[in-house]
Amino acid sequence: MLRMDGFTLRHARSWAEAAALWQEASLAAAGEPARGPMYIAGGTDLLPNLKHKIFNPGVLINLAALRGAVTETATDVVIDASTKLDALAADPLITRWAAPLAHAASVIAGPQIRTMGSIGGNVLLDTRCLYYNQSEFWRRSLGYCLKAEGTWCHVVGGPKTCVATQSSDTVPVLLAMNAQLDLLGRDGARTLAIRDLYKFNGMDHLSIQKGELLTTIRIPKPQPAHGATFRGSYQKLRTRDSIDFPQLGLAITGTFDGPAVQNLQIVVGAVNPQPKGIRGLEAFDGQALDAANIDAITDLVFKQTRPQGSTHGDTAWRRQMAVVYTRRGLAALAG
Repeated sequence: MLRMDGFTLRHARSWAEAAALWQEASLAAAGEPARGPMYIAGGTDLLPNLKHKIFNPGVLINLAALRGAVTETATDVVIDASTKLDALAADPLITRWAAPLAHAASVIAGPQIRTMGSIGGNVLLDTRCLYYNQSEFWRRSLGYCLKAEGTWCHVVGGPKTCVATQSSDTVPVLLAMNAQLDLLGRDGARTLAIRDLYKFNGMDHLSIQKGELLTTIRIPKPQPAHGATFRGSYQKLRTRDSIDFPQLGLAITGTFDGPAVQNLQIVVGAVNPQPKGIRGLEAFDGQALDAANIDAITDLVFKQTRPQGSTHGDTAWRRQMAVVYTRRGLAALAG
């Protein structure tokens, strides 16, 4: 049986109180940084990591009392970061304005996880690796890894680069839809484009300060010209459809006016520490997604997608599946 070490649980009734509790606990643990505080919402990713001795906080700040909601303004869909994934998948505002996000939320893990997990936790999900997300005994037997206690990355075979994977299902869609994040930390509130959140560093993949809270996610409402429609999709590759993390996640969005597409966006997730937005798609603005253009787009995806071996599945196969999923997604949206 895997047991957690002892910790103190503090309950926050607001985002501001949660940030204050974190600062208080952080100061108390200044002499023992490994026991510094952490936030917990659904805990679906954090609690297994505590049992695996990946983290050992002295204080957990519980965000469960912060009930999430989805609202709208004239320009944005506004999602509280504490919104549960199952509620997000069924919310009428999400299904109306961001249908691919609703689908992405609906295929995360299984129903029990979606009932507990929050959208904020999914956006800030710790990077994952076959050599990292294991018990302490397992990691120790292998000499640990660069991300946890060790000095060597077993994936790349070296001491300098960690390629643990960002494996969130909602993130590729949020990137494709240019979401904005509201954060709250010791220096107050700020807004960050989700495109600026992730770094290509499996050990330190988030551009946020310690203790900074994600409070709100804002998705610009698609505003297609008269007669045009916004369309999007999310496709997920995994061994077991019932629960697994993605081996590949692929989001496609665009505005369609008849056969012509504008602002085509493709984001590939679960292949690297940083989700990959495909470059060069502006060349297809105003063009139809015919067979020749679909071939050209899938060629771009193949050239720019290079999965790492930190996730289950042969890397060459996962790279080729990015092509297959791109072709399927574009054909469906064009139709």
